[in-house]
Amino acid sequence: MLGKLIKYEMRATARYFLPIHGAIMALALIMGIRGFDDNFLSVLNAILPVALALSFAGLGVMTILMVVKRFDSNLLGDEGYLMFTLPVKTSELILSKILTSMIWVLASSAVFILSMGFIIIRDIDLSAIWQELQSMQVDFYLIAVFVLLILMSIVHILLQVYASLGIAQAYSFAKNRILGGTLIFILITIAINTIETIGMTLMAYAFRESTWFMDLAAKIESNNFLTVISTMKLVFTVALVYITIKNILFYFLTKYHLQKKLNLE
Repeated sequence: MLGKLIKYEMRATARYFLPIHGAIMALALIMGIRGFDDNFLSVLNAILPVALALSFAGLGVMTILMVVKRFDSNLLGDEGYLMFTLPVKTSELILSKILTSMIWVLASSAVFILSMGFIIIRDIDLSAIWQELQSMQVDFYLIAVFVLLILMSIVHILLQVYASLGIAQAYSFAKNRILGGTLIFILITIAINTIETIGMTLMAYAFRESTWFMDLAAKIESNNFLTVISTMKLVFTVALVYITIKNILFYFLTKYHLQKKLNLE
């Protein structure tokens, strides 16, 4: 059933994302083919970059709006009467929103990278870059942890948005759910940042003279590449565990408000 929910979400959102993705790729391809030294219609050298920048800005704004609007209207609004009568678990409804949003966020990121590649393709030496990549020493654990950290960071933002909207509708924080959810999101962010800052300050003060802390500080400031890589793996791993714990908390916070505090009136 989760697959059907994701398919439904993809169909509902593709009509918004695919046109702007296509427009961005087309503009980037035109800029890459023309270059910036052509005399023919030189005014396009100013128009195309502006149009592309506006398209990127529009894509970013639309992604945020779609994440918020789809969750709000589909689960907390009138459509919620239908969605919560389906033979699916609340966890599947939440996961379908998360996975669909992640697909579009990653797709938009891929479009951005590809469009940048189209623009600069005439000015880069692909063979030299390939030789450089082949000569590099790859630490697969570091890459895996880094990729997982990025994915978990995306999930963290999505779950915090969902939890904020769930709280807003449950306690009538504001007449408008999205406005209330935005205010709660800001308050949660401030609270988390404050707690994290205080916690890190206290830890730094408590362990400032410990051998472990001094050794870690020395490794961070080291000029040895292997030492820096080893330290990065430790830092990324700790960060991954921490953000995963926050994701679990936000997930159950969202699930609780959808199961126990849902108010569709």
